[in-house]
Amino acid sequence: MDRGNGGAGFVSGFLIGALVGGTAAILLSQEELRDRVAGKARDAGSFAMGATGDLRGRVSDVTSQWQSNVSELYERGRRVVESARANVDAAVSEGKNTADQARDDLQRQAEET
Repeated sequence: MDRGNGGAGFVSGFLIGALVGGTAAILLSQEELRDRVAGKARDAGSFAMGATGDLRGRVSDVTSQWQSNVSELYERGRRVVESARANVDAAVSEGKNTADQARDDLQRQAEET
């Protein structure tokens, strides 16, 4: 195994890491940059709250529309059932009247004979 190149790679990685870490420490220690980062974080939070509010409003609108559609559908179904019930009641009443009339006719015929 050749360990000579591994040492050079480690040293160069260490130096690059130290350079990046040092740069990040300097940048983050500056008050203006911290304020800018905090401002961006607040802006992102405000955007998220606004998006959440918009979504909540849309969900509320869709829910209201769905409830309205369900109410209309229920009302139509109720009218269909009432109409069918009225038709059945009329047919039953007509059947009773026809049966009564047929019975009366049969009784008259029976009395005549």
